[in-house]
Amino acid sequence: MRLALVEVHDVSPYYKSEFLDALELLEEVGCHRFSLLVVPYFWEKVSLGGDEEFLRLLRSTGAEILLHGYTHKGKRRFQDILWTDGEGEFGGIDLHETYQKVYAGLELMEYCGFKVDFFVPPAWIGNPYLEDVLYSLNIRGVAYRWHIKDLKGGKVIKSPALTFSSRHFLSWLSLKFLPELEKFYSGQEVIRLAIHMADFRDQRKVNLWKQIMTEIKSSRRWTNYGELFGEGGPSSSFQSLKPAGWMVQ
Repeated sequence: MRLALVEVHDVSPYYKSEFLDALELLEEVGCHRFSLLVVPYFWEKVSLGGDEEFLRLLRSTGAEILLHGYTHKGKRRFQDILWTDGEGEFGGIDLHETYQKVYAGLELMEYCGFKVDFFVPPAWIGNPYLEDVLYSLNIRGVAYRWHIKDLKGGKVIKSPALTFSSRHFLSWLSLKFLPELEKFYSGQEVIRLAIHMADFRDQRKVNLWKQIMTEIKSSRRWTNYGELFGEGGPSSSFQSLKPAGWMVQ
């Protein structure tokens, strides 16, 4: 059976109310396997370690925890304008800063009691140093907008991430096109549903997520990163696996 991976992005005490709404949505549609993408120090304003109640909530979900950057705050760059507005934390930074951010994120996650094996850069934007840094810090895999990469074996699983935009006019367009994209990618063996905390400030997006997830679960099985990679690396059953170089895409 084909697979669907639900990513809950931007998990932080900053979005505590929205996170509770996300859990309610997942329960309502019967999705009991999903991945939480945690930002340890969201926008340099809210630290994960400063809210014990939120930490207990995270642990109670039993969900897979991924590192989603350190602050999620990045430079505004013209080449990223279609994807983000100053949230591509790792775009355009050097090796030293890349290492500092990943290390600080992992350190804070460990302090909070979470072991992290997978990484998703904010806005799915990397840089030429990111994968080497992640590998050096024993991160198993990294996910970009169109694929997931095994850093140990250098292979990729094609897996487009379906998501809503939160950028004004683009947000309106994504409301129109996301359901069509889900149909367009229906032949993919693995697809990802990237649900952002900001989505829960727009009831239209919540309703569409509910509709899309209800439809998807009739033809796909919910999965997560740990299952995709297993103990021996990505499953050889995925026909979309292929060798990949070290260039960030």
